[in-house]
Amino acid sequence: MFERCLNEAERILASDKDVIVPVKKVWMQVGKQGKKQGFETPVLADFTAMLEADTRFEFMPSQPPVDGMFKEAADEKQAVEEAEMESLGFYSGDRVKLRSIELTPELIGDLIRRKVDMTMSALTQAWEKRPADDQEAEDQLLEILAKTQKLQREVKETFSDNRMKELSTALKKTKKKPSPKKSKKTSVAKTRSVQKKSRPKKRTPSKKSTRGKKK
Repeated sequence: MFERCLNEAERILASDKDVIVPVKKVWMQVGKQGKKQGFETPVLADFTAMLEADTRFEFMPSQPPVDGMFKEAADEKQAVEEAEMESLGFYSGDRVKLRSIELTPELIGDLIRRKVDMTMSALTQAWEKRPADDQEAEDQLLEILAKTQKLQREVKETFSDNRMKELSTALKKTKKKPSPKKSKKTSVAKTRSVQKKSRPKKRTPSKKSTRGKKK
């Protein structure tokens, strides 16, 4: 019944640069396509269960909330704040990726760099919309911006394209590295040693038997 939803989810994930995508984001995009193309989209809970049951997708459940944090919006203000965060690209909840896409070092490095860049962009927008005549809030935001900028520099250095390529090459070499083979000389020597040990010893005739024959 909802096969078109799953096919559309697969198409969306295949084209998303984030690779590991919030389920809610995929669900919202599938819903938009459903309205355009005329197919039904289930509620988020059912859509999540469908993704988890389909072998094309690798489902990543979110961590349980701590002390009631990140609970479903209880009032209009929280709902507005959640919508604002989602408009900036920040979603809470479960994640999903296509099982066919391998998480290589290059891909992971790119994901980390882009996430930090996205955070910096969101903080810059928050600075531009900062409340007037609120020095405390302005100082806090400046401190967060400075820390994020420092993190951005460190991430770009640590997860640079060159470093991720070097790591990827090293991992490929490790996978392809053959197990050490025994040399022919060693194996031949061992075979001869075994044969020598297993060969029965020749019995030397006793003195009594020799004397008897002479008589």
